[in-house]
Amino acid sequence: MPGSDPAADLPRWTALLAGWRAGEGPLPIRLAAQIRAAIERGELRPGDRLPAERPLAALLGVSRATVVTALDDLTAGGWLRRRVGSGTRVSATAPRAAPVLTLRTPVGGAQPAELDFTIAVPLLSDAQREQLRDASADAFRESVYHPHGLPDLRARLAELYTIEGGLPTTPEQVVVTSGAQQAIALIAATLLRRGDAALLETPTYFGAIDVFRAAGAALVGVPVLGGGLNPDTFMALAREHGPRLAFLTPTYQNPTGGVLPLRARERLAAFVQQANLPTIEDDTLLDLGFSGDPPPPRLAALAPAAPIITVGSLSKLYWAGLRVGWMRLPPGLAAPLGQAKTLADFGGSLPAQHAALHLLRDPEALRRQRREAVTPARDLLATLLRTELPDWTFELPGGGQFLWVTLPTPEASRFTHHAARHGLRLFPGAAMSVTPLPDQYLRLPFTLDPARLPETVHRLRDAWVSFQGRSGSERLA
Repeated sequence: MPGSDPAADLPRWTALLAGWRAGEGPLPIRLAAQIRAAIERGELRPGDRLPAERPLAALLGVSRATVVTALDDLTAGGWLRRRVGSGTRVSATAPRAAPVLTLRTPVGGAQPAELDFTIAVPLLSDAQREQLRDASADAFRESVYHPHGLPDLRARLAELYTIEGGLPTTPEQVVVTSGAQQAIALIAATLLRRGDAALLETPTYFGAIDVFRAAGAALVGVPVLGGGLNPDTFMALAREHGPRLAFLTPTYQNPTGGVLPLRARERLAAFVQQANLPTIEDDTLLDLGFSGDPPPPRLAALAPAAPIITVGSLSKLYWAGLRVGWMRLPPGLAAPLGQAKTLADFGGSLPAQHAALHLLRDPEALRRQRREAVTPARDLLATLLRTELPDWTFELPGGGQFLWVTLPTPEASRFTHHAARHGLRLFPGAAMSVTPLPDQYLRLPFTLDPARLPETVHRLRDAWVSFQGRSGSERLA
């Protein structure tokens, strides 16, 4: 929670204040507006403590005077209270709206000239665009709602779960959503109440963090760095905190790219079943392996009676603009989550669902197509980084969309802000964690246009050299 321990949690403030320079007016006014917006959204709550002026200035790459002016303005407006010895805190009487889902944005504005190293979505070829137009044509012959999804698409997804995934599934267990993000949001809204504990990997997909925070959940992180998720740690934390929901990505974990071994999956699945712990198994990166070999079985397949909800999507495998995802629901959760989807929007886009049905007639062709496009990009990015930034380290993942890069110094959040001034948008790894994480990680996607990768990495090197050459006064700000 921002403000609970600001000195240890500075990286999280990078996400909270991301994009603050993109506003209008002098820098203090822009900064004050961003902090005020976080209070209004409920991301900063009464009593939350802000970082000290000097560390916050250093993090943002501005003078201390800029921070002081912004905080003075907010204090005068009743948003903050400042006391000697207790620091600056959000006022108990500050206006605040109900929490809403607010996906964190990368650092830097949205200027067209920027090189964006935060977007991890596949690009469409001309042939794929034509394929989409042809595939969605059947949708315009329909004139009915399908609240739980196009029946033929639900049947095809159930067939794929059963035949390819070894997970017997009926169409009634499948609900089509507007992307995996909507599925996660519906699950959280249905199963979580304010104050409930939720168990997540750390680091993990930032969209899940934001959804669970918006639901008012108390987030409990299970470490995955240094060897992957440990089932014993997961079980101990579950017994200690009594979570109402867990979120796991066993295959090509976002952002680290790790794959949970079979034995660990078996132990986790057995525990989830025994504890009757509703668990989201995020499958969105499942089909993005580079070898073509299938990964270990899903958790849901290893414990068919467990309350495990698998979430999938075509966004990573094909194109994010399609906005087609789905939930595979255990029988006990099919009715409440189906109702939640109906109440949300009466059903998703029919053209998009018809296109998805067409594409999923040959899922292996999709996997091969994506593998052939992404593998060279991954290798090129790795080669460029090793050449241009040899003191940055990473392991080449066997799948997924990211390199999880370790910097030689724990200054990733400050470097992220510095890089923004060089026209680079980056995402620090610590912003994807629900517990304090060493501030030395960056998540770099290899789904960018390969033709732009050399320029992007060259710009990244220049920003790093400039950052390393800062004067002592700049480092202390």
